[in-house]
Amino acid sequence: MIRMIACDLDGTLLDEAAHVRPQAAHELHQLWLQGLHVVVATGRSWRTAVRVQRELGISGPIVAHNGAYVFNPALPQPDLYRHGVPITRTQEMMRWGFRHHAHLRCYLGYANPVLFTQFPPDYDVWQKPEDQVITEDTAIETEPLEILMLGNRKVTQFIDDFGYQGPDYELTVFSHIGYQEVNICAPRVTKAEGLQHLAHLYHIKPHEVLAIGDGMNDLPMLQWAGVSVAVGEGLEACHQVADYITPVPCSDPVSAALSWAWRKDLLRPLPT
Repeated sequence: MIRMIACDLDGTLLDEAAHVRPQAAHELHQLWLQGLHVVVATGRSWRTAVRVQRELGISGPIVAHNGAYVFNPALPQPDLYRHGVPITRTQEMMRWGFRHHAHLRCYLGYANPVLFTQFPPDYDVWQKPEDQVITEDTAIETEPLEILMLGNRKVTQFIDDFGYQGPDYELTVFSHIGYQEVNICAPRVTKAEGLQHLAHLYHIKPHEVLAIGDGMNDLPMLQWAGVSVAVGEGLEACHQVADYITPVPCSDPVSAALSWAWRKDLLRPLPT
């Protein structure tokens, strides 16, 4: 019987406009009310994950920053697991950012400031109360869960100087229209790592976990979970390890995944 549902965001729970699909939100909320752990598991930041959790109308643990961070916003001490970039490496990269007038930001975790070398143009539209521009002399005392960099030529120069990986970090580069995004995390972090720690904390076995995802960063999670569903429009590598693949086309992959799980008698209300 499934006791935990781990759900990816982009391409899975969220639509093309990054909105939560309403039917999936309703079904996940009902399962949460019935006692299942419904866990947002995302490569995005803790801020996005919290927003989605609130839209679902649920509470409990979250896996964010691709598994580097597990936390529960409802707890007085929210951090449950951290796998961050060492402070010395962070300071080295931030000093590089100041020297090259580059945009870098550090995510330190829930209820902590997000540290910026500088705000990007027109950022006032997106700025949050916890955003803080620091100076080169600012002491960073918490290992960041992720360092994010935006740019073009400066991104290329950063990669030339640091490479795609080191002993205590690795880079993932995403291309957008007009700019590139670099995510810097501790090496080999995965959603499976975060979920494994969370499952251990709640005495949940892998075979009691249903994971739903579509992308390469979901692959370890889909392999680890006892029951896995891959989005039909997602990567073939995810299809190969999944117990079920949602139809193509499919307007709501999460609802399709849950319908399949009900048909297979994998879901039922937990005893209270």
